[in-house]
Amino acid sequence: MGTLKRTGNNVLTRVLVIAFVVSFLIFFFDNVQTTYNSYVDLEKEIEKNKLEKQIIENQIEEWNRQISDLDDPEKLELVLRERGYGKEGEILYVYDIPEPVTPIEEVMNSDRSKSVFEYVVEFIVGQEGG
Repeated sequence: MGTLKRTGNNVLTRVLVIAFVVSFLIFFFDNVQTTYNSYVDLEKEIEKNKLEKQIIENQIEEWNRQISDLDDPEKLELVLRERGYGKEGEILYVYDIPEPVTPIEEVMNSDRSKSVFEYVVEFIVGQEGG
């Protein structure tokens, strides 16, 4: 009977140790997975920030080039003309490009839905739509 008790205690101890080890491993691997996912997200964010940084640096270089172009009189004249300035005595014509207009034939030939007013008139007159 004594060996049975000892065997039962050994089995219970082993089951408890195995359960402890398994729960520890589950906890450990869950934390490792969460940490790895965070790492991957941070890597993606770093790459995105590097790309944004490069775009900003390129814009700064372009602005610095434009600033240095202002020292050259010929390039300065081109920049000023692009912005609508002219030489003294020059007459500048600025044209506003109108919005494109749909030809009247296309408007008249296209199917359109009826307005609420047209439905009311047809209801009063007794005509059915269609």
